[in-house]
Amino acid sequence: MLAYVFPPFFSVGGSIRVVKFIKYLVELGWLPVVLTIDDRKEYQTMNKEGSTSLFSDIPPQVKVCRTFAGEPSLSFLEKEKEFGQRNWLSGVIVKLLGGARRWAVRYLFLPDRYVAWLPFALRRGRLIVRTEGIDAIFATCPPNSVALVGVFLKLLTGKRLILDFRDDWIDTPDYYSIPIIPRLIRVCLEKWAVQMADKVILVTAWSIKSFKSRYPYEPEDKFVLIPNGCDLKDFAISREMSKRNHNSPFRIVHAGLLNDSNRWGRSPVTVFQALHCILQEQPEIADKLILAFTGHLPEGFLRTANELGLSDVVKELGHLPREEFVRYLRESDLLLTINFDGFYTLIPGKIYEYWAVGGPPILLLSCPGAAASFVEQHSLGLTVEPSDVAGIQQAILTLYRQSKTGAPPRG
Repeated sequence: MLAYVFPPFFSVGGSIRVVKFIKYLVELGWLPVVLTIDDRKEYQTMNKEGSTSLFSDIPPQVKVCRTFAGEPSLSFLEKEKEFGQRNWLSGVIVKLLGGARRWAVRYLFLPDRYVAWLPFALRRGRLIVRTEGIDAIFATCPPNSVALVGVFLKLLTGKRLILDFRDDWIDTPDYYSIPIIPRLIRVCLEKWAVQMADKVILVTAWSIKSFKSRYPYEPEDKFVLIPNGCDLKDFAISREMSKRNHNSPFRIVHAGLLNDSNRWGRSPVTVFQALHCILQEQPEIADKLILAFTGHLPEGFLRTANELGLSDVVKELGHLPREEFVRYLRESDLLLTINFDGFYTLIPGKIYEYWAVGGPPILLLSCPGAAASFVEQHSLGLTVEPSDVAGIQQAILTLYRQSKTGAPPRG
C-alpha cells in the first residue's frame, strides 16, 4: 500500500480512508505492507498535526515501512535560514538555492511537488515486493505522484496495480488554475496511469461518470465505486449521548481543515459575513450563537472574524481526543461543511462522520454536484452556494429557530 499521507502526518482526514482499509483488509484475510514517508522529521508540507490517534486502528501485524520524502525537512529549512543570516555571502547563497528550489517545484515537479519521493519509494518498494510476498500494489492518491510510483512498480515487478483516487486528478479547481502545458502533462500522466492500472477506485458516482467519459475505451468494470464513509464503531458512543437542551447557545461546528489557497480553497469568510449580518439585525441573540472550529483555523480567518466583530462568537478548539470530538459534534446544533470551490465531483469525507453522529443537521456550502446531491438524497440538512451570504444567513436562522422550538432537525 503506497500512501504518502499517513499518520502521524497531516490531519485525520488525510489518511483515515487508507487506515480503515488496512484495519478491515486484515479482518478479510489480507496482510498489507505500507510504504510511506519517514516520520522521524517534519516537512515543509507534512506536519504532525492530529492523526496519531489513527495508530490504534492499525493491526500490530501490519508492517509500516518508511523512506525519505525527497523534500526538505523543517529542521533543514531552519538550519538553512540560520546559515543565511551569518553574512551577506551566505545570505546570497541561501536566497539563490531557495529560489532554485521553488522554481523547480513550480515548473519541473510534475504532476506535483511530491514526485521527489518517487526514486526513494521505488527503491524500497521493489525490495518490499521481493521480500514480503506481495500480490498486488495499492496506491492511494492524492498526491497523484503516488500513482506514478505505483505504475513504475508494476512495470518493475509485474504485480497488479490498484489506484485509489480519493480526489479527482484533473478537471478540478486546482487543475484549471495551472498553465496549459502542465495541465496537458497532467492529462497525459493520468491517461497513462489509468491504462496501466488493473482497477481504478473512485469515491463518488460523479467521479465514475467523469472517468468513464474520459476513457470510453477502457473496460467499464475497471472503474470501481468505493465511497468514503466512516467506521461506525467510532461513533457507537454517540448513540448513548443525550442532546443539549434548547436553552443552550446555538452551537455551529466545523470539523476539519480549512485553507485560503487561491487554487484549492475552503473558506469560512462568507459564514462570518452571514453571522455578522444576523448580529447586526438581531443583536439580542449575540450571546446565543457559537461557531466552533475543531483543528487549526488559519490566522487570516481569525483576523477576519475579529474584524467583523465575531471574537466572542468564533472559537478555535484545536484537535480533540476522539471521544471528546464525537461528544462535541453530538451535542451541537448545526454541523458545517465547506466544500472546495468548484469541485463538483467531491463529497467531503466529514459529511459521513456528521451523518454517523446522528441528530444535528448539516449545512453544506458547495456548488451543485456530488456533495449537494448526497445531502439532499439523504435529507441530511441544507445546501447553499458558498458565495451566497444571504442564503447562508437564512439557513442559519431557519435552523436556529427550529432548535428553539424543538422541531425535528432533519427531514
